[in-house]
Amino acid sequence: MSDVVSPKRGLSRRNLLRNAFYLSTATAAAPLLSACGGTKSRAVTSNSTPGAAELFIPQGPLANIGELSLDPLTQIRIPEGFSVRAVARSGLPVVTPGGGSPITLGFNWHVFPDGGATYALADGGWVYTSNSEVPAVAAGGCSAIKFNAAGEVIDAYPILTGTTQNCAGGKTPWQTWVSCEETDSGVCWECDPFAESQGVAKPSLGLFAHEAIAVDQDKGVIYLTEDNSSGRFYRWVADANDIDPNTGRIAMEAGTLQVMNLVGFENGGYPEADAQLRELRAVTWVDVIRPSEPQSTVRDELAAAAQSVPGTRFNGGEGLWYYSLPAGINHTPRGGSVPTRGIVFFTCKGDNRVWALDVENQLAELIFDNEQIEPDFKDVDNLTVSPWGDVVVAEDPPSEPYSRIMVLLPNATCVVLVQCEHPGSEICGPAFSPDGRKLYFSSQRRGLGETYELTIPDSLIFG
Repeated sequence: MSDVVSPKRGLSRRNLLRNAFYLSTATAAAPLLSACGGTKSRAVTSNSTPGAAELFIPQGPLANIGELSLDPLTQIRIPEGFSVRAVARSGLPVVTPGGGSPITLGFNWHVFPDGGATYALADGGWVYTSNSEVPAVAAGGCSAIKFNAAGEVIDAYPILTGTTQNCAGGKTPWQTWVSCEETDSGVCWECDPFAESQGVAKPSLGLFAHEAIAVDQDKGVIYLTEDNSSGRFYRWVADANDIDPNTGRIAMEAGTLQVMNLVGFENGGYPEADAQLRELRAVTWVDVIRPSEPQSTVRDELAAAAQSVPGTRFNGGEGLWYYSLPAGINHTPRGGSVPTRGIVFFTCKGDNRVWALDVENQLAELIFDNEQIEPDFKDVDNLTVSPWGDVVVAEDPPSEPYSRIMVLLPNATCVVLVQCEHPGSEICGPAFSPDGRKLYFSSQRRGLGETYELTIPDSLIFG
């Protein structure tokens, strides 16, 4: 049996959903996308049913992991059959095997590693990017580690320097990394992950405590989270002339910044009760006021003048991911008019909530909250989705003796994938390799930070 976080008593709806997940092996009509190079695919399972007042969210194989055991070298608990290794230590040179004798690459890994992503190379290798969340002015940035097809480290280099408190960010469909500054006047920076370089500022995406971005290229929309207790959930809609007609690449130079209103909680409203949000609710969007100015300042000034402040309040926006549903499992939810095409997942650490937004029908749903598990999450943080649909969330509990990476079972419970027994640290930057066989993450405050690679057994992925 896997390490399932126990549900709290008295929550019949959540318990029923959880029991349904474990007792049922029924599948939907179409196979899930398999990882690159795989010869088998898994059937789709979900904790919801087509046409329900919840989104039909596929569940991947990481829900079936085994019990955790401690890796003594890293002090990280991982499931049976998995392996973990450190690939970089902050403040120390990154090394490469070099044919058997380790060779120092001459580049010191950055301190306080945070959000990251991976990128495929033409030769079968890949790149992992990682932010540096240094709060000192102009002391942060982003670095990258390059791996060959055998998974060996072959290079490391900076792709952004001279910025401040780079927390998370997001991968674009045109294979760049957007690094986000988490300050009141923070800016997004577009970076080239493939070679030593310097990012380009994109102030059109707004000035606020940026946490993460996610791109819906089909609609020319970028979603953004704000790490502020009175923050908003944003989208930026590109102007037509900002999109390359040949490639679809978005320049991120000209567009409209908007905030989301959850119907019933518009313009400064905040839904206190989790139970109010567990079924789909319509959303609308409204333009921000004075988009070229720091948004926390604008909100304060509007409130002081007794004026309406646009947007529902989302308490401490964190991780964000756009997931395009595999063909064949696109169902129309209750309240929607067309099948769900893509889902934007995002987290809020202030109230430990994970949200899902149907971008086609503009319906939002709370898919996870602390009423369904015990012990509680201690600040949900970075979020990613595996190539086969597992929603994976990291935990930020700097005052706790350990931190976890969880696999969410939407509308049910969750299972523990990784537990770092590094007191006072947090887990950052979870990102799957392009083929899905590796998961990269960092323990931000173990020393000055360590970055790890978790290897997932093929038997779990491909059955």
